[in-house]
Amino acid sequence: MLASMNSTSTIHRSFLLWRGGYYAWVAAGLCVGCVGLYWLAPPAGPRNGGSFAGYTLGTVGLGLVLWLGWFGLRRRRYGGAGRLDEVLSAHVYLGVAVALVALLHCGFRIHGNVHSLALLLLLGVVASGIFGAAAFWSIPARMTRNRAGMTLATMSAELAAIAVRCRALSLSFPDDIVALVARTTSPGGKDRVMGRRDRLRRLNLAAIAQVQDELVRGRDVTPAEILPLAQSLTQHLTMVERLTADLRYRRTLLLWRVIHVPMTVALVAALAIHVLVVFYDW
Repeated sequence: MLASMNSTSTIHRSFLLWRGGYYAWVAAGLCVGCVGLYWLAPPAGPRNGGSFAGYTLGTVGLGLVLWLGWFGLRRRRYGGAGRLDEVLSAHVYLGVAVALVALLHCGFRIHGNVHSLALLLLLGVVASGIFGAAAFWSIPARMTRNRAGMTLATMSAELAAIAVRCRALSLSFPDDIVALVARTTSPGGKDRVMGRRDRLRRLNLAAIAQVQDELVRGRDVTPAEILPLAQSLTQHLTMVERLTADLRYRRTLLLWRVIHVPMTVALVAALAIHVLVVFYDW
């Protein structure tokens, strides 16, 4: 499992550097060419999408958007990691380039109509895509380090086992400590743990401090009795931190998809309306 996660992390961290950033150079060349066309073919009036340069840049931008949208459907069918690396790299760099192409297409002019709506949606899709690229660049490696060879299921099972051990060890202590340990280690699913992270952290630290204070209070306990419970509570706190961090990473990766995919669908619809309005003058 750890080897598989390391492989996935390597894929995510290498796609931006595929063949030394090959598609970064391709995107840069595309941007230079589009900027050159923008300046060398000025229209008679204000720059806009209805000029020769505007139509050309619009066609290039539309082609890029359709390809990038197609990639979102196609990528799940790839079996080879190397091919996925290549297409991910192209998707990221050309996705950034399409924002500049779209701005050049409209002459950097924004109005309150469906044409500008398509532009704003495109910029939103690109922004969310950049966030997703940054997330997939950094989060998988952090998840691998945080899990330390475990899965979400094994972390949940380990947390439950530590909680049982803590409650069993606390039975030889006064009632106030038994009650505090019971509250700290009360059973709950991963969603409950995620929602109670700060409270569980405070309870764990309070329980550890109260257990250690038993020696200072002069009660009839020995370090050998206190140490196992203090260690188990510390392990419980560590596992809560690991589990909540893993869930936070997973939700971050899910969040960008929840934003990026619907916004992409809305962009394609807005572009279809944009093209119909332009060519049929509705």
